[in-house]
Amino acid sequence: MKVTTETVATREVMLTIEPDEETMQRAMRRAARELSRYRPIAGFRPGRAPYGMVERVFGRQTILHEALQDIAPDLYSEAIRQADIQPYEQTLLDIESEEPLVLKLNVPLIPQVTLGDYSELAIEPAAEVVITDEDVQEHLEMLRRQHADMQPVERPLQMGDQFTALLTRTVDGEVLERNQEIVIDMTEAVEPAGFAEALLGAVVNEIREFSLTFPQDHDDEALAGKKVDYRVAIGEIREVLLPDVDDEFAKTVGDYETLEALTNSVRDELREAREEQARSDERLRALNALMELAQMEYPAAALEREIDRVLNQQTRRFMQMGLSMEGYLRIRGITLEELRDEVRADCERNLRQRLTLIEYVRNEGISLTPEEGNEAFTRYTNAMVAAYRDQAAERVREEVQHGALDIAYEDALLFKASQHLADRLTGRLAEAEAAAEATEAATEEAPEAGAEPEEQGETSAEE
Repeated sequence: MKVTTETVATREVMLTIEPDEETMQRAMRRAARELSRYRPIAGFRPGRAPYGMVERVFGRQTILHEALQDIAPDLYSEAIRQADIQPYEQTLLDIESEEPLVLKLNVPLIPQVTLGDYSELAIEPAAEVVITDEDVQEHLEMLRRQHADMQPVERPLQMGDQFTALLTRTVDGEVLERNQEIVIDMTEAVEPAGFAEALLGAVVNEIREFSLTFPQDHDDEALAGKKVDYRVAIGEIREVLLPDVDDEFAKTVGDYETLEALTNSVRDELREAREEQARSDERLRALNALMELAQMEYPAAALEREIDRVLNQQTRRFMQMGLSMEGYLRIRGITLEELRDEVRADCERNLRQRLTLIEYVRNEGISLTPEEGNEAFTRYTNAMVAAYRDQAAERVREEVQHGALDIAYEDALLFKASQHLADRLTGRLAEAEAAAEATEAATEEAPEAGAEPEEQGETSAEE
């Protein structure tokens, strides 16, 4: 078999394959036998018709295509071996000509990443997290409202009240919700801005209709910059009676005996959340620093796969909200291809981050322990249950067949690598290694438990 290679794009080659005549003849005769076995020719037993007869009945082109279906995996493997390349993913053979037989194979190659010398790379550690009394009080106020008593009232709606309603929202003629039962707290935090103000003074059974425009930078791209038409039918209005912040309140909130215990718990939770955010920012700064050194090339197929991964995650989030990807696209008024183009830049950044961390994993020999691997699988299955509920088991089976567990494992491995990188660039890794060496040295020098002290000559006890 003759194989020639031509570079057609970044990390992408075109292989031209000319199979051996003898190899193809054997494959075509096998294909002819199989054709006549499943579609017998009159006058011959299944699979026993002469090749010439099979060719006259089915045509050479049909036999050739059947033969290629059978032999394609072997042709692919041999072509890859001869070309001495490492494919990123398997692609299909195309027939360029039948006489003589010439096949084409477009092959994306695995990405190439060179990190450069990062031995002296460093970043500033995150600043120490400080939780103020004001932070704690703000959180306690939120808990206070969550545990407030609600007293139905017969007066117009005021700020601070809670009310029930039937909500209908429409965007560009597309109904997002129709008469959805909701409970809303009348606070300035209600989105979008102006929603609460538009309902001030409303009374029970009153219907108010108004329009509000979401900001351009709103988290939900389906609503960002959009004018939304609202129809709100007011139900019960409740006055919010806030509890006193004391020991009894602490017992109501959770398993706390005193207000002091609740306050300490709130402070700890806030510190933990902010420390995690600080670690996340640290990991990102470390990764960006490493990426500035890195040089990489990757095929277009790698970016398309990353876009697929991101859109699959979006689809799960939509299902958790009771929305399908098709419904989301209708609301946005765009096609799936337009959405792919929209997320392309972010996905390319994600891809470059992943490739950088994958190479860092190779360089540093980082791996997951069995326990860490099990935790990654548990997180994946929990996410699937939350997204698909009753269909979770079926969807897990489907996605496992398409490599979902490999992706979950890789995500966990790259997270571990990003933390290792942050520890390295902040100096914590060197400090930990030095401490471990000191402990090991001290352990080696210490006498074994129960060992007799070394004799110092023959000095007697009387001395």
